[in-house]
Amino acid sequence: MILVHLEEEMSRLEDERDRIADVLRDLGADIRRLKAQIEDGKAVSKTDAGKLMSDVRYWMRASHETEAQIANVRRKQKGLAGDWALDLERARDEIGCRMARLRRCCGAGELPE
Repeated sequence: MILVHLEEEMSRLEDERDRIADVLRDLGADIRRLKAQIEDGKAVSKTDAGKLMSDVRYWMRASHETEAQIANVRRKQKGLAGDWALDLERARDEIGCRMARLRRCCGAGELPE
């Protein structure tokens, strides 16, 4: 079933998001450590700083991609396709209201409930 597949996909993506968040927290700690070294006047290797910033960019990109995939799965779970969706509950309510107006206007016995 597609619903089970989407739930499994959502669970996998949320686990992936949690792992990425852990990595980004660790990278944040590394950045703070590097900043403290610079503030203390210690020499910082350009190679180390460049590698750290490259890692941050990679994991931020991975984070954005995972969030986009999660959003897509949520849209599929809600039955949304593209940029639009059909709200069947609202449509049912509107049809009910129109039928009620027609019954009042045209006679109660002529239109089925």
